[in-house]
Amino acid sequence: MILGKFFKDRRLWLITIAVFILVITVFDKNNLIEAWRLKQKINELEAQKDYYQNKITEDSTILENLKDDWFLEQYAREHYLMKREDETIYLLK
Repeated sequence: MILGKFFKDRRLWLITIAVFILVITVFDKNNLIEAWRLKQKINELEAQKDYYQNKITEDSTILENLKDDWFLEQYAREHYLMKREDETIYLLK
């Protein structure tokens, strides 16, 4: 009965709800602001995870292709500017 009289007044309802929302959003250990920050961090880390998984796939493909002598020679020529002894290389940019 005491609580019934206490919550009959609208101002007390509004104050109680405002305090509750304030506690949830700011003062609580697991507040909404921290939950939002953690969600943003999770999204960022998942994007990085996808990037690195794609990079691993690309590198694995290149590694498998490097077992072939023709591809190995082509890769060395393109990326490291290697040449045979009797060749001259001209770089065009």
